[in-house]
Amino acid sequence: MSVVALASALAMALLLPPPAVGNADAGAVAVLEAMEPAYARVSGYTARFIRQEIVGERLRPREEAWLKFQAPNRFYLRWIAGPATGRQMLYPGDADGHVLVYEPGTLTGLFTAVLAPDSKHVLEHSRHPVTDVGIGRLVTLILDNTRRALREGELKIVADRIETTAGGQERRMELVFPPAPGRGYYAHRALVGVDVGTQLPVAATIFDAEGRMVEDYAYRELRLNPPLTARDFDAANPDYRFPRWRLRP
Repeated sequence: MSVVALASALAMALLLPPPAVGNADAGAVAVLEAMEPAYARVSGYTARFIRQEIVGERLRPREEAWLKFQAPNRFYLRWIAGPATGRQMLYPGDADGHVLVYEPGTLTGLFTAVLAPDSKHVLEHSRHPVTDVGIGRLVTLILDNTRRALREGELKIVADRIETTAGGQERRMELVFPPAPGRGYYAHRALVGVDVGTQLPVAATIFDAEGRMVEDYAYRELRLNPPLTARDFDAANPDYRFPRWRLRP
């Protein structure tokens, strides 16, 4: 091949869209794969965490909580909107492995509840153990399912666009997985929002095989690697309200 022909071939290759991976566009897949190394650079963050889920076949009200998270897995939550406004939850990530919960109220405000992350009380209010909270868990969940679907040639990306939000720009993708329960995928459809600047997932809406929205999560006002200290994850922090009297139900 002559130099001119080679140069022409390279120029044409650059103009062509990236090759598809099964039914998934390689460019969209690259955005999803980039989430893992992006999260590896995160030591902690704060965010406004938004959640709405179906629990026990009932759609629970939308909730908002202020989240402080420090790697590998300790966090503080303070509910700021929804029926649970005023609730506080702290997971110190220590050997005890329990979560501390403060519920405002005439009686509940007198003590700090000490609960297992997957206790009955926790799962009455959520589809997941409280230790599943956080962007890292979302990265793992998305990539575990997309990588398996890619290997099987079963992943479809039926929407992929850039949208401008209050926080910047988001790559919005709709991922479709086989609906058969026996296939073992977490969802039939997932609407995923990846922040263009941070390369991290900041929104996810999950639909089951019947088309029901079963989970909707978002992380807004995200601030990466802030100067969090041990005090931020200490129940004795005077900015918190955890009573010293502790109750283990």
